[in-house]
Amino acid sequence: NGIPSFSVICLLQIKRLILSPRGRDHTVTSLVLYSTRMVLSSFGILCRWAGVRGTIPQSIVVISVFASIVSARRGQRIIALLISLLGLRMVGEFIHGSLYGNEFWDDEYDSVAQAWGKDRKSSDGADYGSLK
Repeated sequence: NGIPSFSVICLLQIKRLILSPRGRDHTVTSLVLYSTRMVLSSFGILCRWAGVRGTIPQSIVVISVFASIVSARRGQRIIALLISLLGLRMVGEFIHGSLYGNEFWDDEYDSVAQAWGKDRKSSDGADYGSLK
């Protein structure tokens, strides 16, 4: 046929508008671009938090959270996001705790030495060193 479809023409016009200096600085496209960038970076940060120091691979977290958002009802997507992130975080904390025990947790309180973090000796006598 040789004649481009309406959707192709619209996509080319939007691409031309976004790439033009005027389109990036003075129209609603800048708001859309910045808000999309903010949402995606926030989503990445939340998924990294739910992965618990790499215990659950990032791809599994992202796919699980995305699937729960897509499969949720229209008014329940934010709740589904929060519940899936918290659920993955709890599973990651459990796995991390069972693999490493109290290792690598610097926010643990030792009641014997009455100190926080790794600037103390553990109850079994191992010296974690000082942060002085």
